[in-house]
Amino acid sequence: MKWIKKFFGKKEYSSEKIDFREIDFEDLPAWLDDSYQKISSRIGKEASILLKRLEVLLSELKESNSMLAEAKVKGDFDVRAVKLAKSNRENVTKQISTLIYKINLVENTDFRALKEFYETAVKNLDICLENIDRSFKYTKGVFPQESKVVNESLSSLVRVFKDLREIILENIKETEAIESAYLDMKEIQKLSTLILAEKLELEPKWGRTRASKGELAIASRSVEEFRTGDAWNRLDNLQKESATVKERLKKAEEDLSFVPLSLSSYLSKIKKLHESGRYNLKPEVKQQLYICLEDPINVAPSFFPELQKIFEDPTLEMQTQKKNKALIQVKAAISDFSERNKNYLKVLQEFEAKRTEIVEFDTGTLVALEHKEKELQNRSRLLEEDIKNSEKKLAFLIDELENKKKKLFASINIIDSYVKLHF
Repeated sequence: MKWIKKFFGKKEYSSEKIDFREIDFEDLPAWLDDSYQKISSRIGKEASILLKRLEVLLSELKESNSMLAEAKVKGDFDVRAVKLAKSNRENVTKQISTLIYKINLVENTDFRALKEFYETAVKNLDICLENIDRSFKYTKGVFPQESKVVNESLSSLVRVFKDLREIILENIKETEAIESAYLDMKEIQKLSTLILAEKLELEPKWGRTRASKGELAIASRSVEEFRTGDAWNRLDNLQKESATVKERLKKAEEDLSFVPLSLSSYLSKIKKLHESGRYNLKPEVKQQLYICLEDPINVAPSFFPELQKIFEDPTLEMQTQKKNKALIQVKAAISDFSERNKNYLKVLQEFEAKRTEIVEFDTGTLVALEHKEKELQNRSRLLEEDIKNSEKKLAFLIDELENKKKKLFASINIIDSYVKLHF
């Protein structure tokens, strides 16, 4: 019944208790080295026998290859067939000689050395067989006996390499698990060091963030206290009063500029007459005329009496009706502009006084306090972002460490399922 259970993959459960062996992570390198040496020792005897067999076969192949190279034509063959066979024989013997030269037998039966030897030798063997395949067909037709001996030697060589391959395949899973365990062990050590370094850096970062938040709280409180204090209230009132006066000044400017603007069509006519040479203006009157057209609130009140004289001048080329209408407006503007100008200057003086008072009163304390608060806000934000990045990096490293541990456990289970690893 035992063989039936074995055939169908059923396990026999022993009543004996299985003893698990525990090893610490620090002892893992020595354990892996020992496991590898056991594998190498286990395959050493079989591999040594095969290597000795290979040595004999290579010697036999060398001898049979020489026999083929020196063989004489026996029998009645077509001249062209003989010529073709000889040229192809030269290729066969050359390729086999190269193969024998390249197969360097190893004395070391260490698994890695054996695997490397097998892979290199089989690669050279495959190249040789591929290169002589076609030539061999022509050669064996004229040199059948010698070709047969060479072929048998090559076949024996292939069989030995197949046996060697079996030994390697039987142990490769464990060996690859050992090599993987070595790499994972180094990665775990590296990740553990990085995690420790990241944790050590994280605590000071938290300290700097807490300190920065404390400074920010103090700065914010200072800004709030200033804004609710007497100085801020007085400055706020001054700014509101200044805003009110500014609105009055705007109204006074509009009222003042209305007077010159109502005369703009007449002023433009005089300007054209002067520029065309049909009427001459005094330099100072010309200057005031241009100001009145371009910047009416800055025209001098004395300009309007001069303007009256211009419209009363009979040499001015303008219709009498238009002149009379203009004179009425100018006479009204003389007194009207003067009053509006006085009001404008009064409001302007009041506005300048308020602005001077604000400038003298505002020492820049609030600006300085707000600037400091802004700087501390930016600093706290950058520190918090730095902590978040560090925490993400730490989480990633911890995740990687756990994955490497799982991979290492899997490799150890392949090597020896009764071994438990402790970190």
